[in-house]
Amino acid sequence: MADVQTKGRGRGGNRWESPSGGLWFSILLRPNLPSRRLLLLQFLAATAMRDAIGNKTGLDVMLKWPNDLVLGNAKLGGILIESKTQGERVSFAILGIGLNVNQGKAQLPPGAISMRLVSGKKQHDLRVLLRAILDQIRSSFDNLSHPSKIMDEWWRSSIHRSLRVQVTLPKDTVTGISRAIDEDGSLLIETDDHRIRRVNEGSLRILND
Repeated sequence: MADVQTKGRGRGGNRWESPSGGLWFSILLRPNLPSRRLLLLQFLAATAMRDAIGNKTGLDVMLKWPNDLVLGNAKLGGILIESKTQGERVSFAILGIGLNVNQGKAQLPPGAISMRLVSGKKQHDLRVLLRAILDQIRSSFDNLSHPSKIMDEWWRSSIHRSLRVQVTLPKDTVTGISRAIDEDGSLLIETDDHRIRRVNEGSLRILND
């Protein structure tokens, strides 16, 4: 756990700086998991965080593909997995988590929000919140043997479920209705020509129409 980060890493290798007032921590896991199902950890952790935050604060956190937690339409936190595999099994995985908690508006980048700004409570106890998140992840860990349960729970809390979205890929853009999430973490989008496009990476934006 860090008080601040000056050389954090985000998705796509982006550099990430994290000010004081948030939760910035990593969890080392050794799951009994085939490498093809590694992303289950990301979706399990997102749902566990949502539940823990809701239980402790009453805030209604929603989830956004692939790895964001949101309040309203603003980003509250994110999850990143790094791992090592041996053969077709996961040897270990590092779950990196960042969560905006007590920052003021001036400490946040555009499009981000903190729990403090939404709740009106000036200080949330970071240690209490961390313990709640760790306990919730631990109690959910057995769900790794039930991939459909993990994905169903994540999908029920998705902010873009059945909404029109646009996903920007490295060399393409996909626009359509967000229809489902697959067990491998892919987002299924129904395009305007009524085909289902499977997207496994990219940045998602919810369209106003």
